[in-house]
Amino acid sequence: MGLQPWTPWGCLDGANVRVGNGLRRPYASVSAQALLALSIDVMGLFAGGLVSLLAPLFRSRPWLLALYPPILTVRGDISGIFSGNLSTMLHLGLIYPRLRRNTETYYSLISSIYVLTLLDTLGMSLIAFLLNLPLGIASMRHLGLYLLLPTVTCLSAVLISIPLTTLMAISGYRRGLDPDIILYPCLSSINDLLVSGSYAAVAILSTSHLGVGTLSALFISALISAAVIIYMRRGDELFTSVIREGTLTVLLSTLLASLNGIVLSGLREGILRHPGILILYPSLLSTLGDIGSIIGSLTTTSLALGYVRDLKGILDEGLRRTLRVEAVAAPLHLLFALIVYLLLGMPNLGVLGFLVSVSLLTNLLSFLSISLLALLLAHITHRRGLNPDNVVIPAITSASDTTATLTLLPALAITRLIGL
Repeated sequence: MGLQPWTPWGCLDGANVRVGNGLRRPYASVSAQALLALSIDVMGLFAGGLVSLLAPLFRSRPWLLALYPPILTVRGDISGIFSGNLSTMLHLGLIYPRLRRNTETYYSLISSIYVLTLLDTLGMSLIAFLLNLPLGIASMRHLGLYLLLPTVTCLSAVLISIPLTTLMAISGYRRGLDPDIILYPCLSSINDLLVSGSYAAVAILSTSHLGVGTLSALFISALISAAVIIYMRRGDELFTSVIREGTLTVLLSTLLASLNGIVLSGLREGILRHPGILILYPSLLSTLGDIGSIIGSLTTTSLALGYVRDLKGILDEGLRRTLRVEAVAAPLHLLFALIVYLLLGMPNLGVLGFLVSVSLLTNLLSFLSISLLALLLAHITHRRGLNPDNVVIPAITSASDTTATLTLLPALAITRLIGL
């Protein structure tokens, strides 16, 4: 007997799902909602500004710079799992559009996200350490810091972002906005700011013995909390599935993320010469991930509700959506460059040309490949009976982070070639 396409948790027969025949048609105006969603990526510039304050530490502690991309990737992966499940469950009536007195499904979801964040951050820390150790970026004395910094950073951000994301999803849903379009971009931008601010604070704490002691206490508390949640949720099907599928997906993506960190650490001298690159960096990652997540999330919901059924239908619908989203994303990259130029205190116009070129080239070289990957992953996971919300967006955010980081190299080369 072949695998059956995935149906969301206890998918209802339509009685509790709003609109006409028990199904909720996709929302109109993808471009308008994409503009709203992607505009929030401006927050990533302020996230980059926070991390740029650590520039003096990067010279003496290059491992701090190497850890930043994988931390952002884990943030994106976990956010993708949460927002993907939340938006689909809102569509299907499995979660009520309210924060208090919600369904058991909602509480199971947020419990799994907390535990998944802890497990995957620890895994990411070990993978990043093992990759950086032979390259001389890290040494054995840094192992404890590799475990402490990412874990405390990511858990701090998640504890704040979960209620904020839920409130945004509920508010947008009640106003007729599609959570598949707005939710992940909003969440990723908020988390970029939260993660970057938290990482800056945690990195500064790590430079003193008292700070390391504080981080250690927070780390132990997080381990105990996770153990209690795992014990209480044992046997919960949704909790178990999110942990099982999400952990593997995120850990595999961590390999790519750690390579991003090595690449970024290799660009350290260039970043120190052009601090605008580091300020741009979170927004470049977030926007590309948001493009892929919008396409992927819309497709997983369409598959779950039966609006598309085969690869041809997925590609036809998905590519049209991709062009609508890109029509919004490309001009926003020009805006990102202008804002960074203003944040730098408006140096000479050559700097503005440099930032515009890097920002726009990174987008143009990457948006189509990440959209096609999102569509193919949605099709494959659906056919194999997996929950696409636990696989597609995490895989897309990791791939987009790697793509955006690697695309910086040709973007910088082309920029130098044209004399900027």
